Amino acid sequence: MDISELSDIQSESGIIGTLIYHPDYIALSDYLKPGHFYGVENGCIYWAISELFKNGIDVIDAYNISNMLASNNAVTKTIRKFNLPSVQEFIELYKETARHSTEEYKLLTENVVSFAFKRELVKALNRLTSSCYHKEYDLEKLNGLVYTEIDKLTENFITTEEIHTLGDSIDSIWDDIVSRRNRNGTYGIPSKYPLLNEYFTYEQGELVVVQAKYKRGKSIFLMNEVVHKLRNGVPTLVVDTEMSTRLYTQRLISHITGIDAKRVKSGDYSPEEAKKIDDCIAWLKSQPFVHINDAEMTDERMFALCKMLKHKIGLTFVVYDYMKSNEVSTGDNYNILGAKADFLKNRIAGELDMAVLSACQLNRMGEVADSDKINRHLSVGIKWGFKTQEAIAKDGIECGNAYAKIYVNRNGEQMPDDDEDEYIDFIFDGAKMTIVEAQQHQKQEKHF
Repeated sequence: MDISELSDIQSESGIIGTLIYHPDYIALSDYLKPGHFYGVENGCIYWAISELFKNGIDVIDAYNISNMLASNNAVTKTIRKFNLPSVQEFIELYKETARHSTEEYKLLTENVVSFAFKRELVKALNRLTSSCYHKEYDLEKLNGLVYTEIDKLTENFITTEEIHTLGDSIDSIWDDIVSRRNRNGTYGIPSKYPLLNEYFTYEQGELVVVQAKYKRGKSIFLMNEVVHKLRNGVPTLVVDTEMSTRLYTQRLISHITGIDAKRVKSGDYSPEEAKKIDDCIAWLKSQPFVHINDAEMTDERMFALCKMLKHKIGLTFVVYDYMKSNEVSTGDNYNILGAKADFLKNRIAGELDMAVLSACQLNRMGEVADSDKINRHLSVGIKWGFKTQEAIAKDGIECGNAYAKIYVNRNGEQMPDDDEDEYIDFIFDGAKMTIVEAQQHQKQEKHF
């Protein structure tokens, strides 16, 4: 058989065409390599798009592709016959085969990788067949050749990275551990709140979840942490499942300027306050910050988005507001929330090395639906709430109107869940979208 029959040029063209419209899809195909393409020009252009994506460039056109191709001498030699007009011609042809869903794109990549594997397998079998005719090759020699060929196929198609022993990589791992230390003795990205830092920080690879009842300010808690990270130079993404970017910006300006959100919205503010708002807007323009409102955000799109922003702005801190499910079945709700926590912890935090902060809603009994399915994945769990009038009177008004209880902590100390007096005191100001630490209450002595 002609080995060219083990190829799918239409799928190869479809991949390139799709990436022209959706360059972020390339994050879904880490396992696809330029060498997997049968068409050399397709492999070269796929390499160029991949490099553009890594550099944070999401405009995929003939000019950018040609410049990237020209930057690599080896690639330039391979495609020297393709000048700028021919690249433009290729792009126009590719657009005809573009797909516009992640499912279709993944099917195209699977087809290309599958045919690449078959071609390499045929070549390997041909080499082994030839080796069988060497009279000097004994059983041990042939057996070694078989395993060598299999290992090569495994490295190229099954595993995505080279495997090292701990001894080979421990120096770089230790350097990474040391690099994440802060001068003040903390580790990772500090919280806005010093008292929380005594229990945890936002570490890359970890998931922190704030759990609160309906309309208890969990989104404002998340926003306060976002602004703190921006003020400390941490590139940040907010994926918001409920709040539009317009409304979020309105609240953000209120929080930063200290002007009531209603007056920010209505324009009922003084010239001095108008200057504060202008300064706030100017500051926000310079920040490595993205807010996306998408109630239907899929896991695949979020993964691709985070990976793209990691290259584009150095994304480090991700906020997902918030984990929820609209399913009627209790069992379905449990599974969906557990799967979302799994995705945020293992795909976003783990694979992409991000620090992730999210939230979920408590019911009237102060519990989240099947909390075990969420708790098994999170690194830190915080129960957030407003104090009752009785609690405010007992603690003292100076101890604030809100509290946080660290009830799960895999990275440090946690508070006993059955100790009602163990929590951190906060002052919550909903009008100005602000949360600050309060004077801490004195725990009541228990007499038995």
